[in-house]
Amino acid sequence: MTILIVPSSSREYIHIPVAGDYTESMPVHVAIVAAGVEPDADDWNAAAWESGTAKLLIGPGSTFGELDEGTYAAWVRVTASEERPVMRSGTVRIT
Repeated sequence: MTILIVPSSSREYIHIPVAGDYTESMPVHVAIVAAGVEPDADDWNAAAWESGTAKLLIGPGSTFGELDEGTYAAWVRVTASEERPVMRSGTVRIT
């Protein structure tokens, strides 16, 4: 699993790897939640595809907002025709 380290003052896209045979025409969402917790319905944020990763802008001034310093789990949800898999995709550490 990927570990991303992001300074708390940074506004940047995080790129979350997505395993599987999904296409960029399928809607993708990302949730960043406390480590050890599965996302609730309100935790999902619309993301965009880029080269097989889901990307989401985080940090000050972003739609997602700021995260306090700490360790978080990154989750990806892809909506396919019959499936909507939810995958834990790595760790985000805010410093």
